[in-house]
Amino acid sequence: MTFPMHQDAAAAAVFRRTMVLLLLLLMFSLSSFPSVTAECPDKCWCQEVRVYCSYQGLDRIPNSISPATKLLDLDYNEIRDIESLAHLTELETLYLSNNNISEVKNGAFSNLSQLQALFLHRNKIENIETGAFNNLVSLKVLQLDYNNIHKLDLEMFKGLTKLNRLFLDHNMIRNIPPGTLDSLTSLSILQLDHNPLTCDCNILLFVKVLKKNYPQRDVLGNYDPSCHFPVEMSEKSLKEITENDFNCTSPQIIVVPEKKTVSVGEQLQLSCKVVGDPEPYIMWAKDDINLELGKRVQVFQNNTLIISKVERTDGGQYKCVASNYLGRKSFEAMVNVYGLTEND
Repeated sequence: MTFPMHQDAAAAAVFRRTMVLLLLLLMFSLSSFPSVTAECPDKCWCQEVRVYCSYQGLDRIPNSISPATKLLDLDYNEIRDIESLAHLTELETLYLSNNNISEVKNGAFSNLSQLQALFLHRNKIENIETGAFNNLVSLKVLQLDYNNIHKLDLEMFKGLTKLNRLFLDHNMIRNIPPGTLDSLTSLSILQLDHNPLTCDCNILLFVKVLKKNYPQRDVLGNYDPSCHFPVEMSEKSLKEITENDFNCTSPQIIVVPEKKTVSVGEQLQLSCKVVGDPEPYIMWAKDDINLELGKRVQVFQNNTLIISKVERTDGGQYKCVASNYLGRKSFEAMVNVYGLTEND
């Protein structure tokens, strides 16, 4: 039996349409599977803009990660240094917990202005350089808990105006400088428990500033940190400490700088011994201009000012200024310099 020509053409058209539909279905099916990009690093699994490299025994951050990456998971590895991140300008979430990181260097996150969540908990971090987080202008969550952090720098969280949650619990923090969290205008959760905190006039001011800056929010919440030192205040909640627990005093200068006359080329030494609680901050000025310290001009731990190889221009009115949040005291002394310089 034979079929008319128009029936053959119709059958061919149906066949072509069927094949096109099958091809479209195949393409759709393939597109539904996770895509693995050509830039996916060795030992990692990549899905669109997400890169997963956890539990791979990596000792460094791979340098072949796509610049389009938005999520990077490097948890549970052996990474020691934070590097190879500068090109990840689209990154929004970074997991680096459970590694061997001991230091966070300035500039480690310098190009990550889109980063919203940074997880650095359960490492061995002891030192965070000043300004390490300063460029993270979009950061909302920062986890630094379960590390070996001993101190907080005044500039550590500068510029993190969007930070909402900060986890610092389970570290070795003893002191919190007043003003440390002043930039964190969006903070709603601060976890500080399980730190060997020294309760003193500084931490009293810290608690006062918290209450002043966040009057409608209990940022310490249920994660109530407590005093560890001194012994008589051990386990006392930070929320419960008051002025009555301390003897906070404004600065007093008990050894004042004295008038001096020195020759060109000699050494100038001015003393300024100060007491106060919190420990006063000392600043030296000459003719009402703050002194710039360097090799020739130094201030030692006892606040003594020493100027080596005195020059004629070093003569003038010197001032020792002592201040803490309770007040400010200053004392002046005239320094006369005589003699000729080599050029005279």
